[in-house]
Amino acid sequence: MSDRDWSAYAKSEYNWTPSSEKHLRMTKTSLTSDFEFCPKQYEYKRIHRLPEPSTDAMVKGTNVHDAIEKYYDNVPTVLDELYTLVQRDKWNEAMQLALSVIPEQDYQLGEEGSIEQRIRWDLQRLQSGGKEAYMPVINELEVHAFVEEEFEFNGEVHTVPIHFAGSIDRGYATEDGTYAVMELKTGKWVQTKNKNDVWEDSSFKMQSMRTEMAFYKRLLDWANHPFQDVTHWGWVYPSGGEKEVEPMNKYGKEQRAVNKIVYEACTGRTWITYSKKIDRMKNALLTAYFTGDFPTKASTGKCSWCNFKSICPSWEGSDNPQEYLDNYEGDEE
Repeated sequence: MSDRDWSAYAKSEYNWTPSSEKHLRMTKTSLTSDFEFCPKQYEYKRIHRLPEPSTDAMVKGTNVHDAIEKYYDNVPTVLDELYTLVQRDKWNEAMQLALSVIPEQDYQLGEEGSIEQRIRWDLQRLQSGGKEAYMPVINELEVHAFVEEEFEFNGEVHTVPIHFAGSIDRGYATEDGTYAVMELKTGKWVQTKNKNDVWEDSSFKMQSMRTEMAFYKRLLDWANHPFQDVTHWGWVYPSGGEKEVEPMNKYGKEQRAVNKIVYEACTGRTWITYSKKIDRMKNALLTAYFTGDFPTKASTGKCSWCNFKSICPSWEGSDNPQEYLDNYEGDEE
């Protein structure tokens, strides 16, 4: 994202207590990823602000997001020509023209493949859907909502000032006058083969993505945003098939990594289910703040990804943030 509204973030904090003057900050990542993954990790990362080394995956993700944002910023100048090319099935020329509107950058992590796949899908959408509905109404939009919510704790109702914030990758107007929000991911997407020899998406991954999208839908509601009438959501994994996976997963099922697009309605029972899930997460986070207890949620597989394992009490660590800081060496050149 090119610009951040730091004045909005200055009004909230993660190191919050019920007596704080500022709002409690809740973002999509802090709530649906960090806290849901492990409350103790959330405490280390958000409250104590312990640093973590950057990874190639993080750098690649940022670069791909920036490129696609610039694509949508600049593509209107060549949209008519692009449309003509895809209508004539001149895909190579269309791709070259589309890529030409993205500022050149010396990529080192294979970003080009992800960028081209993302644009290839969008050129197909341009061919089938036309120019009128092609451009997004949201392109890396940062949304802020400052609200007061009642929260019951120990028989007493507290009014909690909350700052909900997040950046929505893309949003599109639908034919019905509503809106669809879309998320770009640069990680892998793994499918497994069921007993009928049919490839299936991970139910955990699908639920995780729906939870993330539900936060964005709620965020637009909390902000009373003009695009809050969201009836569809989806996500794209243009790098989903780049990474190799073992032929068999730990349960003995055949698996593969693929590129993936999901687009679905988010009304009715789906919305009720995931809206309630966001509320449960929010209330669990508030409970942790009011009790001062951010417990570990340990498992061998999950914890192998955590940078704070050395001080985590579930792994016989000291639970001392200063120890982590004393031993932190940062990113190696």
